Amino acid sequence: MTAASLSSGFYAGSTKVSKEDLLKHKARSRHKRNRRAKRLFVLIAKVAVAILALALLVRSTVVEAFYVPSSSMAPTLGVQDRILVEKARYGLRVPFLAAALVSWAEPKRGEIVVFRRPDAPGTLEDESESTLVKRVIGVGGDIIQLDGARVIVNGELLEEPYAAWDGAEHISPMTFLVPKGALLVLGDNRANSFDSRFWENPFVPSDQVIGKAALVYWRGARD
Repeated sequence: MTAASLSSGFYAGSTKVSKEDLLKHKARSRHKRNRRAKRLFVLIAKVAVAILALALLVRSTVVEAFYVPSSSMAPTLGVQDRILVEKARYGLRVPFLAAALVSWAEPKRGEIVVFRRPDAPGTLEDESESTLVKRVIGVGGDIIQLDGARVIVNGELLEEPYAAWDGAEHISPMTFLVPKGALLVLGDNRANSFDSRFWENPFVPSDQVIGKAALVYWRGARD
């Protein structure tokens, strides 16, 4: 091979490739790599969007995490406990709608539910934006009597091993007739719970229930 041939190009087998051809080849290779990188980026973006959409769908319709903001459900649930809530337990919920789109079950007495309740006109805050956690004590058609530390449902004493009264038994006796499609709810910590006993409208519409508390996945700080 002569010096002249080295200056003008190189031999690949029996084919001579010029520097210009080599530059073109490199440019095509870079272009192909860039196209592959772009296709990979688009694929990753599509997968990420699909995962995000699935997560939002699950969060809005199946299960969602909530935290407990107060001690109203102690000792069952403590302050800042994190709970998973079954949103599909009672019906189909979709984003941006306060009530369930379709209902197929009603909360049962004794279940712990997460809900929003209609705003009370006489309060300073819009209570419809607050998420509450309470226990269902009465369902539609029930007659609930609160007498001292006793809860009587339809004439029978309700056994409540979860309830802590601690002085709340001195509250005046109350009687409620729960309307159809509504719930009467109490906090387990009866001395420190703002619930059906004190609300202007004591009843929670069933379609305002977001879901049933399924499990505690993180315990908050305990004294």
